[in-house]
Amino acid sequence: MTTLVPACWQAVRPQTPQQRFLYWAGWLLVASGLPHLLLATVDGSWAGPVSWRKPAIFGLSFGLTLLSAAWVQRGLPERRWGWIPVGLLGGGSVFEVALITMQAWRGVPSHFNPGPGFDVIVWGLMAQTVFAVVLALIVQLVRVAVQFRGSAAARAGAAAGLLVTLAAGKIGADLAALGEQVVTATGGVPHEVVIGTEGSGRLAHAVGLHGFQVLAALAILLELGTLTARGRLGTMLLGIAGYGALFAGVSVTAYAGRPWTEPGLPIGALSVAGVVVLLVAGGVTVRALRTATRQEHASVVG
Repeated sequence: MTTLVPACWQAVRPQTPQQRFLYWAGWLLVASGLPHLLLATVDGSWAGPVSWRKPAIFGLSFGLTLLSAAWVQRGLPERRWGWIPVGLLGGGSVFEVALITMQAWRGVPSHFNPGPGFDVIVWGLMAQTVFAVVLALIVQLVRVAVQFRGSAAARAGAAAGLLVTLAAGKIGADLAALGEQVVTATGGVPHEVVIGTEGSGRLAHAVGLHGFQVLAALAILLELGTLTARGRLGTMLLGIAGYGALFAGVSVTAYAGRPWTEPGLPIGALSVAGVVVLLVAGGVTVRALRTATRQEHASVVG
């Protein structure tokens, strides 16, 4: 490991057409999200049903998810039929973000829009596209369970990352159903969808969605350190437990209809414990990386 960045690049570099498709589709979405993030920052349009926040956040979130999926794809055997889930995942993500971005530039809500006719069609297409993306993630999870060719730690990280992403998708579906109820009751697009009185389902959705990136990064860095295979797996399981506890705490708080700042003592303790455990796993990983760096430096000098 001459330096960390080239070593990480070698660990994630796409090697097959399917991996490259997910990789470049991911970067395309990241590239689309960043300028919208700048627009949202400049004009302060973060809240409300029409804002630059949506193409920014959705572009970055879907993009990072595709980059994580491209890393997972490295551990799966290349199959011609594999283009079906890969195409649904990459193409569906790009199409979903394109629809959200189009609606933002048109100045109309992308979500829960009851009319006119074109906006209803867009909302329906978005729902169907998300279903296709979720189906592709399920197929990838099954493949990880039965075909993954990486280490046990990488397999555990990939499987847990996909599971937490699917759990985040379930929260997103619940939020969509709540938003539809508001539209039916009021005839208008909700300013923000909450669970119960103040439950931030959006935060729980985000925490779940980005667990994929956290666990993928942990798996990649573990492979570059000096831990044994057993040590890497143990550290990965520690990280999974920590992130799972954090995600569970945030989600339970949201579904209880409470603001995330007031989770209650037991759930708050669970979330804090999750963060601590995750930091411990990160600390072990960093220490192993430093040891690998010192050993390489000593071998070069010697």
